[in-house]
Amino acid sequence: MNLSTFNLPKGCRITKQRQKIFTLISGQPQSTDEIFKRIKNSKYPIDKVTVYRTLSFFVKCGLVLKTRFKDTSTRYELAKNNHHHHIICNNCGKIQDIYLDEKHLVNRVKNQTDYLIKEHSLEFFGLCKACQNKMHSKL
Repeated sequence: MNLSTFNLPKGCRITKQRQKIFTLISGQPQSTDEIFKRIKNSKYPIDKVTVYRTLSFFVKCGLVLKTRFKDTSTRYELAKNNHHHHIICNNCGKIQDIYLDEKHLVNRVKNQTDYLIKEHSLEFFGLCKACQNKMHSKL
């Protein structure tokens, strides 16, 4: 994925480091440490401060979402047009996007609590198919 295809703020430079970080985020949501580990031995090594600043810049520009998972880790993923949630494998850590028709659920919570809901987060945890198969093959 290329940064130049996005509507960046005026005067924003697309550096090799920014492009590399952006490309690394195009998979599943990742923590700063995961991004840093993947990039530190690359052709364009980047220090951790630059990774943090770049991620903060991407979030501010609306290119990347900052998500906090149950394990309290902050992860970053590309901002997508559709609101979505995640399912996470407890064994291998694989994260997948899931899309739900949640209008009914949000309205139900709103009606039960009389809250004005500003945002929400919903995560599912379990074992992915590959981990299930590994467990069954060991039995």
